[in-house]
Amino acid sequence: MRGGSWSEALLIALFAAMVCFQVFVPPSLGMADNGDYARLIGRWGLGPWHPDPSDQYLYLTTEWIFDRQYYWSSDNFSSELFPISAAALAGWLFNSYHFDIRVLGAIHALLWVGSFAVFVVALRGMPGWTRWATGAAALVILTDANYVAFCNSFYMDAGAFLFLGWAVALWLLIVTRDRPTLWLFFAFAVAAAFCTLSKSQHAPLGLPLFALGVVAAFCFRERSRRIGALVLALTIPGAACAEYISMPATDARMPQYAVVFRKILERSPTPAADLAGLGLGPEYAQFIGKDRQPLSDVNADEAWWAEFLRRTGRGNVLLFHLKHPGRTTAMMWWDLKVRGADRQMHILGKYERASSYPASTQARSFGWWTALRSALIRVAPWHILVWLAAVLIVSTWVVLRERGTRAKTAALALALSIMAIMEFAISSLSDAGETERHLFLFHVLTDFTILCGVAWAAVAIRARRSSV
Repeated sequence: MRGGSWSEALLIALFAAMVCFQVFVPPSLGMADNGDYARLIGRWGLGPWHPDPSDQYLYLTTEWIFDRQYYWSSDNFSSELFPISAAALAGWLFNSYHFDIRVLGAIHALLWVGSFAVFVVALRGMPGWTRWATGAAALVILTDANYVAFCNSFYMDAGAFLFLGWAVALWLLIVTRDRPTLWLFFAFAVAAAFCTLSKSQHAPLGLPLFALGVVAAFCFRERSRRIGALVLALTIPGAACAEYISMPATDARMPQYAVVFRKILERSPTPAADLAGLGLGPEYAQFIGKDRQPLSDVNADEAWWAEFLRRTGRGNVLLFHLKHPGRTTAMMWWDLKVRGADRQMHILGKYERASSYPASTQARSFGWWTALRSALIRVAPWHILVWLAAVLIVSTWVVLRERGTRAKTAALALALSIMAIMEFAISSLSDAGETERHLFLFHVLTDFTILCGVAWAAVAIRARRSSV
């Protein structure tokens, strides 16, 4: 085995060891349930072995059981159902009653380690030590507890960041190869489509991912393969549209209510005028700053929701934001400064009660990157705006001025920064509950742009030293 291959194997093995230590070695790291788990695991009749509603947000639940009382086939579809179904089936084959969430953690960990391995291979074209500097930076960032905790969870965002990682790694492998294969492009298209299918919030990412697919398609020299790749790339926006259209009505209406009454109107200096601007009458003032309690009559409750959504749909809210840029900017700044700094999502505990840690305890190790990024946001939240603006400007300049691999990787940085901005805008302006959790993929995308910056800086430093 060549020296480079040994170094690759060592880097991948170290990454795998750091991930597996957090997922499997007691006390295992994971995410507490906020109530969303049933949307995906209800199909398998999975529920907590020792249910305790008071523990739901405070502790990780590792022990689950198969029981028909927990059966519920929700209207939610997510690509995260694929690893969950594989884990549930594997667990059921060994024990038809008891299920350990770490079975799913193993599948998630395998996916994450696999995407890192592909990423390391894709770096082979980088000169000298720059390859290992980029790989080491990725090792530190991507083994952070904020990532790994999602492995032991049933959240849709677990699938989002895992499939996004695969999409980015496979895309890099395609554009850095002299003669990529259609099978490799097919794998990229599937990973990108699965990322958009993970959750309706992430469906808009289908557009920049499709743009990356088009860039990668033109890496094929043969016209027939190029056309085939372009056809495969069309599955990405198709999957995004399907995910958005299939969004259950309940998933659309609660965030709409929250953003109107808990975010826009609760902080409004002119609530009566804003109610009218949103298409609502004065009778809706009673809901400002309050959670809505369902009506005892189910039909009357559904009628209330239908009327509310008819009066103030997503278009009305978007128009309101556009008409009040100052207030919209203030909302986003608050979310960036306060909610964005909580990368650990303190609302959710990370360890099970049996660990003897206090309620809502966060990661005790492997959280250095999250701690650094959170501290920077608290001290100078504007640095993210400066960073993303710099990435947008520099990558656009490189894409327009240069050709070859350098221009293609700049296109990746450009797409990632656009996706990060989209994720932040969607999380901040379309919901008001658990914004810190909804900002998770924004942080993932920002971290990916930082890795692009590390790679660029390493190559620039090496080039300058070589020219001296």
